[in-house]
Amino acid sequence: MTTIIKLQILKTIALLLLLVALAQAVPGEDRSDDDGAAGEGGWPQFHNDLQNTGRSSSTAPGTNATLWVSEDLGLQAGSSVAVAEGRVFANGIHQIVSLDKFTGEVLWTAPFERNSEVCCSWFTPAYHEGRVFFSGMDTISLNATDGREVWRYAHPSKRGAVNGGVTVVDGRVIASDWDGHHYFCLDLLTGEEIWSFEVEGSAQSTPAVCDGMVVVGSWEWGLGGVIYCIDLLTGQEIWRLDAENSPAGSAAIEDGVVYMATYNFYGDGDLLALALRDGAVLWRKAITPTDSTPTLALGNVYISGGCEGFSDSVTYCFNASTGDLIWSTDPEEKIGDWRCSTAYADGLIFSGKPDFDDFGGTVALDAVTGELVWSHPGGGSSPAVSDGIVFAVGGGRVWAFGEIRPEGRGEGA
Repeated sequence: MTTIIKLQILKTIALLLLLVALAQAVPGEDRSDDDGAAGEGGWPQFHNDLQNTGRSSSTAPGTNATLWVSEDLGLQAGSSVAVAEGRVFANGIHQIVSLDKFTGEVLWTAPFERNSEVCCSWFTPAYHEGRVFFSGMDTISLNATDGREVWRYAHPSKRGAVNGGVTVVDGRVIASDWDGHHYFCLDLLTGEEIWSFEVEGSAQSTPAVCDGMVVVGSWEWGLGGVIYCIDLLTGQEIWRLDAENSPAGSAAIEDGVVYMATYNFYGDGDLLALALRDGAVLWRKAITPTDSTPTLALGNVYISGGCEGFSDSVTYCFNASTGDLIWSTDPEEKIGDWRCSTAYADGLIFSGKPDFDDFGGTVALDAVTGELVWSHPGGGSSPAVSDGIVFAVGGGRVWAFGEIRPEGRGEGA
């Protein structure tokens, strides 16, 4: 074999090895999970994916440039938005609102009956294959194109959902009825009940789903609560953890670990890391009280908390494996809120600033150092990131931060 032929063979092998390495070189923190996440083009439900990781593979704006601001639609403070197929779906307290993703133009509204026995419900709508799903006094499926009702499931308890959004997985919709004490699983196409699971206390989580398991929480005022793991197919309990404080938010799951916070009405709450297989406590850290859902990225756990006037508003970064604190914001900066779930994209963590019962600003922090990158006095409520745009609710409006416009669309088009 000649020297030239040998060199050609070696070059071919080297090229093949390079292609394989490039195909495998996508870091986990920048990859959306196969189940549920919409990647660069969307943020289809609360915290983006079935595991509620709160991260996106999208690029993110490096400045506070405002792409658009919607009209005052009376949107619910504390809620996030779903983004899919060029549309933004938002919680308008007594109506679901669909807006154009790139202009903020209202495309349709669909009224619903909310739980009038509480001051608010900051649930986030969920999008899946041309449908929008959410829960008020009933759990409802809408046509995403025009807002027409497809089906409606009347809660047997006659109690309305509060704060907990729905999760859509494997042809099923998992929802809740708050002080009706249930999570229930419905057929995606028909709305028929598949199973119902009764909890101790109020059911308030947006379910997190991983490996055929559903993780949710329940809580009772001043009496703590329970974190449950439920079999997705059967609705049977797999394990439960009785918590000292109230697990009133939602869980996030990654690499066999469940991360969930608790709210303490009389002092610090907790950030818990639990083994998904059996609920064993891996680590526990004291944090300011919160109902927010952790964000998982870069091997870290990010979370915000604090109730203005009662406890410090802080955003934290912990090592996901050890629970060691990496950084936290200065309480005097008031970055974070008990209703604000952070979001990660493109090396940035997005959080919000409280304004008593509303929000008074959106903040971008360096995910590694916690240093401020940019801020804006608009929006702030549980940001979502899609196609290089950050969406956040505040003052009854949706704020869209970014500079990207689709081809053929100009300013105000």
